[in-house]
Amino acid sequence: MLEISETQLRYLSFIHAYTEGFGIPPAESEIAKAMKVQPPSVNGMLKKMEIKQFIRRKPSTPRSIEILVDAKMIPAWKKKMVSSFQFYAPKTATKAELDHIMERMISHRKTERNETLRQDRIAKQTLSATNSTVYRFKITLNNSKPPIWRRIETLDVLLSDFHYVIQAAMGWTNSHLHAFNIAGVQFIDRKLLDDNFGASDYMGIRLSELVLQHGPKLKMRYDYDFGDGWMHSVVLEKVIDRTETAIAYPRCVAGRRACPPEDVGGAWGFADFLEAINDPAHEQHDELLDWSGPFSPEELDLDETTQRMQECVRSVCNT
Repeated sequence: MLEISETQLRYLSFIHAYTEGFGIPPAESEIAKAMKVQPPSVNGMLKKMEIKQFIRRKPSTPRSIEILVDAKMIPAWKKKMVSSFQFYAPKTATKAELDHIMERMISHRKTERNETLRQDRIAKQTLSATNSTVYRFKITLNNSKPPIWRRIETLDVLLSDFHYVIQAAMGWTNSHLHAFNIAGVQFIDRKLLDDNFGASDYMGIRLSELVLQHGPKLKMRYDYDFGDGWMHSVVLEKVIDRTETAIAYPRCVAGRRACPPEDVGGAWGFADFLEAINDPAHEQHDELLDWSGPFSPEELDLDETTQRMQECVRSVCNT
């Protein structure tokens, strides 16, 4: 008998009902809305279900989920479903014609996305290997007890790239919205300005400019995932002349404890999560372990963190 958790059955129920109703599998974003979780959680669950051979997907192909479990084992989906997959096709269109229309639409969306990425690349500036100044920051996750923090060193980078440095240093997955708050001014991605009256675009702002403006004791707050409400205190500890050109930046030189899982519910949800996974008798112990996988709250590898930071920055600058 297959060992399928209740959560996995809910996923299968929605995927099966959606596919039957709309004639095409759902997107991960639609599954996320139905399950009331964030897309990264859906991605992780689908990977687990693939490993257990409950489903299969075509690599790099959207909406390609195929259920391998007997439909008789899947409970009925009783809630409302809404599809975001919309395109025009004649009522008399054959399946081959519908497939062709869908391929054209997907191709068009990929073209739009590639153009957006191209424009972002133009706006970004490549990190300078000859930069003569190193900035040392301490990043502390607010309301984390015991404290979760990182001490990092970076060259002079754009604030938009510093976002990626923080993400990689802490261990987040860059799956949610973010913002910087500096001296009472909120700085965000320019694409979000229309929805954030009073905020400023952070594109083009460098760390060196912020230090000149606010001094060597620069402090900022970095907010991530406005739903879970992760707030970080980012404090400039030292400005150092770069004497060792062989040292690669950015890097993590100190820190404590692992980053919480994404979508765990903020600081208080994380506390409940730790309580549950550390107590085998807890009613949510098995469910949360199934959701998150193995988690060690004390685990932090500085070398791995540095490698992740450097790979992330190379990707951002060279994408």
